[in-house]
Amino acid sequence: MSQDKSTDDVCEACGSFVELGSVIAEDDTVLVLPFTGKDKQAVNALSEKYIEAAKARFATVEVSTQETINGDDVTLQVSLNFDCTAEKLIFEMGLSAI
Repeated sequence: MSQDKSTDDVCEACGSFVELGSVIAEDDTVLVLPFTGKDKQAVNALSEKYIEAAKARFATVEVSTQETINGDDVTLQVSLNFDCTAEKLIFEMGLSAI
């Protein structure tokens, strides 16, 4: 006797259903982190912590940055391009520890 196994997973915390294939796209490898503040040095220092954490965990991550200034605010947009989606997800799950 065979059983039909569903590809849906149930979240134990809230009981919602999710099909992992719809959440995880194979080509979703870029994580964009915006850092904004009044002090350019502080913005750069904070972004550097995240860049260093990404490089320490995944040596092949590619980093690009784009800076914009709007009045007194400095925004540094950091793009982290990982080798695969799994690396991006693993890094995202650990963001709160940085």
